[in-house]
Amino acid sequence: MSVVDAVEGVLSEAPVVHPGHHALYAIAIALAQKLDEGAGMATAAVAAELRATLADLLVTEESDDDADAWLRDLSTPVGDPTTP
Repeated sequence: MSVVDAVEGVLSEAPVVHPGHHALYAIAIALAQKLDEGAGMATAAVAAELRATLADLLVTEESDDDADAWLRDLSTPVGDPTTP
């Protein structure tokens, strides 16, 4: 089974919950194609980006728990850099 086939199989059953669903879907397919073609030394980076893109596409309201909120907060800037 190709990576594209696997990604299409997963996403064909996924609900459209993200505002950028169609764009993310296209990105996921492009990344999967790159992996199928052989990404060379970029394989790990392409696979990581595909995983992140799929995570964005497959998130649902039910999956948003305290751990997800905590992880989001880790990347939230602290303070306002424009304030003296």
